[in-house]
Order: sequence, then structure tokens, then C-alpha cells
Amino acid sequence: MKKLSILILTMVALVSFMATSVQADSPHFIRGPTASLDSSTGDYCVSFKEAGLGNSPITYTLTAGTETFTFQCFTRSNNTPQGAPNGQSFSNQSVSATIQPHNGQITATLCLDPQQGTAGCQGGGLVLKLIHVLYGDVVFCDVTDNICMNMPTIDQDIVPPVSFGGGTRPLSDLAIRRFE
Repeated sequence: MKKLSILILTMVALVSFMATSVQADSPHFIRGPTASLDSSTGDYCVSFKEAGLGNSPITYTLTAGTETFTFQCFTRSNNTPQGAPNGQSFSNQSVSATIQPHNGQITATLCLDPQQGTAGCQGGGLVLKLIHVLYGDVVFCDVTDNICMNMPTIDQDIVPPVSFGGGTRPLSDLAIRRFE
């Protein structure tokens, strides 16, 4: 009888432990995802905190169906020379990152950055600056757990304009803005 009681208690403890383990892998967002525009760079950023992830790495994507960036040439004294602004449009721009959870949670910010494309200034002494951004049809996904959310469109002037000479920044600098 004593051996049977020990066996039953062991089985109950094992089943309880298994139920707890299964519960630990129920992903859900406890903060965000929240979209914002970084006015110092023109980056579209989504911040979030996800829990219930277990210990396996999680892959996230941030995709904009449409992006339009407007650039203007300025003199070094910030005057606008004659000429129309340069508009650049892109489709399905995306960034992804795979992050290792800490205690079953991930807190991070993913960002899409403006693309310069062929925008440029003719003539010496002119500085190319980003003056307006439009990010539309934006989707943020926890790809690993198949959780996707539509994010708001951001259509906004950049004040003051952001200098944008020398091409685009590498995505590796922008994919993960921060994580804890």
C-alpha cells in the first residue's frame, strides 16, 4: 500500500509539472505592440513586450506594404534652393530579428528605416534632408508563434528635416533598436 501511495503521489506531481510546462509556452503580448515614428531619424518603430515564450528563440518581422519618403535639398545655411522635392517609393520593405527570450519574455523594438533610393542633390554645397515619411499597410509578426497584427499608418512631416547624405544605414544597425 505504501509503494502504491508513493507511486500515485509521484504521478500526480509529474502531471502537475507537465501542466505547468505547457502553460509556460502560451505566447501573449503584455505591452504593445505600439507603433511610433522616431522624428530624429524617420524610422517607423514597433515596441513590445511578449511573455509566455518558453526558452526557444523567437523570430519577429516588421513589414510595410508601402513606404514613401520625401527628400529636399538644402544649402548649408538651411535655405531651400529652387526645385521640387525628391520622392522615393518602395513596396514590401521588411526587417526581421530572432531574439532569445529571457525568463520566457522578450522586450524589444523593431524599426524600419527610410530608404534614400536615387534621391540626391545636384550641385556642390547642398545637403539632402528627409522632410516627410509615409509608412502604410504595416504588419508586425511573431513569426515563430504565428501571431500577426496590423499596425497604424504613419504619414508625417519630419520637423526639423533630417540630414540624409551618404546613402542608407545598414539594416543590422536598425533591426533591433533595443532589447532586454
